[in-house]
This record gives sequence, structure tokens and C-alpha cells, in this order.
Amino acid sequence: MRSQNTLAYISFSLAILLSQLGFTASVSAIPNPIDNGGRRDRRTAQLPTAPTNPPPTNGERTPGGGLGEDVCPVTPQPLTAITPEPVHGKTLAARPTLWFYMPYTMGDIEKGEFSILTADELDRVYKAEFTLPDQPGLVSVTMPEAAMVSLDADQRYRWYLKVNCVAENTTKNNLNINGWIDRMASTPELEQQVADSSPEIWYDTVHQLADCLSTTQCETRSQIWAELLESVDLTQFTQTPMVGPLVLTDS
Repeated sequence: MRSQNTLAYISFSLAILLSQLGFTASVSAIPNPIDNGGRRDRRTAQLPTAPTNPPPTNGERTPGGGLGEDVCPVTPQPLTAITPEPVHGKTLAARPTLWFYMPYTMGDIEKGEFSILTADELDRVYKAEFTLPDQPGLVSVTMPEAAMVSLDADQRYRWYLKVNCVAENTTKNNLNINGWIDRMASTPELEQQVADSSPEIWYDTVHQLADCLSTTQCETRSQIWAELLESVDLTQFTQTPMVGPLVLTDS
């Protein structure tokens, strides 16, 4: 009995001592990082959110899969979209202009086709066939005003360019390149980026430089053009001539 009383006294004294030192046996005094009165943890609230519309990672800057190798003429450089990889860029234009390296001439191509679809590819916004200039080089494609269609701001679209090479027995869609284009609402800041030849608004910057360099009045901008192409590993086209726009016919 005496030992039990001694043990009880020691336990009671220890409890008093711990209480004086600020300790308590109640678990309710321990902060709970999950139950904080319905408020979000500050560190969690400061975490960045994922972009809602990240750039797509698919697309073909040059034809893939060896299609058309048995029909289309062999060329030093393939049909190429003047774009970054992944094949994606922005524009401020409702009817943008895209640039391509076209290694073929009218004698090589039975027909070509350019089209723009909505991002889900359920609706076709524009489609036209085209004919080629009489020499290889850099060519452009512009959605014409006469087509009565345009790209809506803050929307993403997918474009396709197809080439049918001349064959002895048949004609088929031998070569196909495709990519993405984001139509941005124009602002003074974005327009200044184009004026400064920023790659951020890719399609408009390429068109502004290429269109200017097709004349003799913009030779001073050739270095900017070369640096722009070098930034996307297209240095092989820095000296390629601009041979003009593709002639479109609605199909």
C-alpha cells in the first residue's frame, strides 16, 4: 500500500511539473495542418496553377513516314513549314499568312491543298487548292478576304498543307505537313512585339520579315531574319529566295 501511495504521489507531481512547463496530454492543442478552420494553407494557395491551354506537342514541320518518296521528285531540302518545333505559333491577324519552303514547281505537282480546321478538327474553317510558282523557294499562303471567313480571337486552329505529286498512273495526297496557330486578340503590347520582330508572335513576325526581304528595301533586316531562322534550326533557308504567294482557288 505504501508503494502504491508513493507511485501515485510521483505521478501527480510529474503531471504538475509538465503542466508548469507548458505540456498537456490533450491532442487538441496540437496544430492540425489539414483541419485549419476551412482555410487553405497559405503555401498551397501560392502554388502556380497549370496553364489551361498549353501549346500542342504534335504536328509535322516536314512530311513524315516516307510518304510520297516513290512519287515526288527527290529534292535537297524537303517541303518544310517555317515554324518552330513543336509546330505551333501565334498570330494577331484574322486572316494570317503562313510561310513554307516549297521544293517543287508546277511541273512536279498535280495539285496542292491548304486548309484550316478548328482545334477539335470537327469543323473546317477554310480550304483551298493552290498552284505553284515556276521555281522552288519560300512561298506564302494567306486566307483571302474574298473567302468571307476569318479566325476568331483567343481560339486555336490546326492547319494542313497537302501536295499531290504527278504520278504516271495515279494522283494521291503524297505529302502532308501540319501545325497549330493561336489567334490572339490584338493589343498595343503585342503589336509592338511584332514590330520588334519578336518570335513570340511567330506567324506575323515571319510574314513581316519575309515580305519585307522580298523587296530590295529591307536588306538591313536580313540579319534579323537569319537569327530568327537559326533560333528554330532552319538556318538552311536563310538565303533561300522568296518566290511569291501560292495562287489559291477555292475548292
